[in-house]
Amino acid sequence: MKAELSGLIRSTFDGFQALVRLYYQMKACDDPILEIDMSRLTWFDANMCAALGAVLYPFQAGGRAIVPSGMNPRIEEVLQRNGFLLSLGANSTKRADTYRTTIEYRRFERKETQAFKQYVAKHFVGKRLPEMSSALQARFRESISEVFENAVDHSSTKLGIFACGQLFPRQKRLDFSIADRGVGIRANIQRHTELNLSPEEAIAWALDGENTTRPRRAGKPGGLGLKLIRQFIKSNDGRLQIISDAGYGSFGANDVEQETFEAPFPGTVVNIEINTADTSKYYLASEAEEVDPESIF
Repeated sequence: MKAELSGLIRSTFDGFQALVRLYYQMKACDDPILEIDMSRLTWFDANMCAALGAVLYPFQAGGRAIVPSGMNPRIEEVLQRNGFLLSLGANSTKRADTYRTTIEYRRFERKETQAFKQYVAKHFVGKRLPEMSSALQARFRESISEVFENAVDHSSTKLGIFACGQLFPRQKRLDFSIADRGVGIRANIQRHTELNLSPEEAIAWALDGENTTRPRRAGKPGGLGLKLIRQFIKSNDGRLQIISDAGYGSFGANDVEQETFEAPFPGTVVNIEINTADTSKYYLASEAEEVDPESIF
């Protein structure tokens, strides 16, 4: 039995729905070798490797081989450059990132918080971000790292955290995804608050800066990472996407899209899309003196 991944896989509801379908196809197969037919796959946003890795890794960890077949050479090249195919052991070598557009695919153990922070510091630099004060850049990286820490604290996963990103120069955007194979936002909220929310309501609850199930650390309240990122995304005209359970939420500067998958995604994904065409310079509010109010984060 073959599983199939086909069509255009982008950072959209339909793209994540395709990964949900792939998961349930693979779950229904008992073969020791799981072949994924990609002969009809015409595009794959490289940052989606984080979500795909979260789907595939438990099968690998269980001793089953993952074998992609029929892959378009252009897609294969992208997945070699970011190291994803190498992670599958797919008779592949890692290609040099000649264009410097990839944020490499990585799986982090739960305890590797510092390694993740170093990974973020390495890749979120220069023209990959709009112009920011050094204080804001440090705060922004900290907010991304808090998304990782949220996954560690809330997901209960023992399979690690998956991350990957891609700069799309023509589309003027940078997409970065963090995924886990944990219990999901809805189940975590119910565990800590006894609220019985729908998957979509749970995502909206998690985005409210007043809500958190995470304890304070070093005097800091938990749950600020997504709030700060969303504030920046609104100013930057970017997008924040959250996938958890059967819920999909996409939050832009002026629009919100919420939909329901035909079956639950086996974990949670946060995708941060940054508009790299943004020419504004951003500062923290605490740096507000003599700064354009419209450029304050």
